[in-house]
Amino acid sequence: MKKLFKSQASYEILDLLTKYSNKSFYLVEMSKKLTKDPANVTRELEKLIKNEIVIVKLKSSKKYYSLNKDYASYQELIDLFEKNRTADFKENFETDWLLGEDIPNMCPFFSQIWMNSFVDEFAKPSGKAYKKVAAIFKDYHLWFYFDKQDAFEVGEHIVEKFQKNPKFMKEVNVEIEKWSDKLMSYCKKLPQDNLGKLSNKKLWEFYKKHEDIHTDYYRYGWIPVAVDMFGNNLTEKGKEILKDIGVKKDKITEVLINLTEPVRSSLIKLEEDEMKEIASKVQANNKQFELFRKLFNKFKEEDVKLFGLYTHSPEYELKFEERVRDLIEQINSEIIKDLEGYYQKYFYSKFLFTEEQGVYSFEHYLKKLVRLVNNDSNIAKTIKEENEEIKEKIKQRNLLVKKLKLSDKNKIFFDEWGEFMVTKIYRRYAQIFALYSMVPVVEELGRRLGLSIKETKFMTTQEIKAALFKNQINKEEIKKRVEFSVFYTSKDNLEFYTGDKAKQIAKIIQAEKIEEVSELKGQCGARGHAKGKVKIVNVIEDMHKMKDGDILVSISTQPDLLPAMKKAAAFITDQGGVTSHAAIVAREMKTPCVIATKIATKVLKDGDIVEVDADKGIVRKI
Repeated sequence: MKKLFKSQASYEILDLLTKYSNKSFYLVEMSKKLTKDPANVTRELEKLIKNEIVIVKLKSSKKYYSLNKDYASYQELIDLFEKNRTADFKENFETDWLLGEDIPNMCPFFSQIWMNSFVDEFAKPSGKAYKKVAAIFKDYHLWFYFDKQDAFEVGEHIVEKFQKNPKFMKEVNVEIEKWSDKLMSYCKKLPQDNLGKLSNKKLWEFYKKHEDIHTDYYRYGWIPVAVDMFGNNLTEKGKEILKDIGVKKDKITEVLINLTEPVRSSLIKLEEDEMKEIASKVQANNKQFELFRKLFNKFKEEDVKLFGLYTHSPEYELKFEERVRDLIEQINSEIIKDLEGYYQKYFYSKFLFTEEQGVYSFEHYLKKLVRLVNNDSNIAKTIKEENEEIKEKIKQRNLLVKKLKLSDKNKIFFDEWGEFMVTKIYRRYAQIFALYSMVPVVEELGRRLGLSIKETKFMTTQEIKAALFKNQINKEEIKKRVEFSVFYTSKDNLEFYTGDKAKQIAKIIQAEKIEEVSELKGQCGARGHAKGKVKIVNVIEDMHKMKDGDILVSISTQPDLLPAMKKAAAFITDQGGVTSHAAIVAREMKTPCVIATKIATKVLKDGDIVEVDADKGIVRKI
């Protein structure tokens, strides 16, 4: 259809005029709706007027343009465009959609980077890009969808590439760390204040450079997720390889978990270990140890009893912060220096993924230190035991590799699979830091455009450029997007839908029927068995519900849920693959974990008693 017209602008003008055939538009109004330069729109309108397809009338000194009802093919043109819109709509949205992620705190500013990368950039290293992806936004709440068959085919294609050339897996891991470092390095140089003094050109350069690096980062960063999060492609291939080399069926999951054990710690584990080192210094100093112990016991026995606070509730945490501030002046200067260094290194890790999450305070880490010092009486011993366990685990893994007589290709395959779990977390830290660092830039853009930071984050990159340099902006449309919108991308195309159209699309995409079940089937994230009471924990505010031995059920876990995860007897998630946060933490904490159930948070509720057989990836309601 578009080939029938001399330009994209001409096509879009006629699409607008045929959609509203009984309405006329003045130039500025039309340009805003099309988000195009008025001069470009004027040129195309003149051609259409010359061909008698469009007419212009003067009203109150303004030129109004509309479709010419006397044009010989007037009705045919309207019918043709309507037919084309219907066909495009069906092609785009009437498909079998798969929920990829459900994130309560996400924005289009970040989402368009990875969504555009998936459909336009992802093929460069992987060999196959996604055909289309869609995101539904209600304020900052995101539901992100793939075409189910498309997602499976992309995963299958990459896994076949892995098997033929396992060295590509090594390349992926190297590139993930390389681009993560580049992203982190660039964002450390971003200005955090006095941005009002920057020219529009310089501010735009900061915005665009971040997007370019973050896009390159995603070309490789998404590969480990694509191969196992949606169709278990990598897991099934791994099981197939083990079956082919003679591993018994009932041992395949156990062997697979052991072979894919990373040989180095993730940044989550390293962050925890650094805190333990500081805590061991506190315990090594009797005076300091007693100081921490007295404060902790007083808070637990007196303050909590007095205020009746739930552990990890916002009120509890605020009151605890007040108490730990009393410690600061009394703590050894060397310990304070170590803790300040720790704070500077990790404070941004709470930023998942918008300014509403904020960052961690120094008092947050001091609370963490107080808890750690008091919950483990000999942290130095714990550190030593954990290091010995890791060495033993690696030793047993190496013995298993020898016993199985893995070929060089298969050894690389399983080695690099394990490394995916390390680089997945490595890239996440760089990503969070980048999003945190970009807040002042986006805030300043919003100030210049007369928008809030949230509204600015609901603009596409092209729209920001047009608004910044050509004063083209549709504020009413942006406000509608924040309220409720669908963001759709396919190759060389991205589009927002709002209002009734967005609701119609969302209804199609989210048309999923969930039936009552007594048994859920997922994927083994970490081996083991557990039985306990379900607690749905998706955000920090849910953590107060968790008691020791409960089963934590989540859409997908994030680092800020770690305190609750430490109390859990098992984890169950709707989403995620073997390189997901839940699976990685579960392995490091030796906690049974079932991932990718798709529906756990929908069919389970707080208080349900369940039995978790993580070895088989099964959860049973009792």
